[in-house]
Amino acid sequence: MKRHLIILYSVISTALIIPQMTFGQIAESNLTEQEAHLLDSLLQNKKSDFSFVNKKVAFISGHSATNIQNKYDFFKIHINSYLDKGLNPIIKYRILDKNEKSQSGGFDVIVMQIPKILTKKQHQINIHNLKKK
Repeated sequence: MKRHLIILYSVISTALIIPQMTFGQIAESNLTEQEAHLLDSLLQNKKSDFSFVNKKVAFISGHSATNIQNKYDFFKIHINSYLDKGLNPIIKYRILDKNEKSQSGGFDVIVMQIPKILTKKQHQINIHNLKKK
């Protein structure tokens, strides 16, 4: 009986969590106002008048920029861990043009851990893979 209750609880929990995951992935690409202002301040020397406010943002990491990450993990690993140590995060961004925005599923900009290698081919693969997210 106890085993049946555990299985039933697991099935119900899974059924409730899975529909939220899709929404969560979409919501993760949208920044809170505080996150947008933090990125604006961190990247102010690397941008002109661009602002992250109300932008759909993709997060990518890895030595050759191949790992698409969720917002929470990217901030935790590549931003907050540096700021906690009093260091500047090693990140950059790339604004997507209209064609890339359309191909990526509507992303405005990619924020990434500065890769050792980023080829045009890998950038195009990332644009294509973002649409699947």
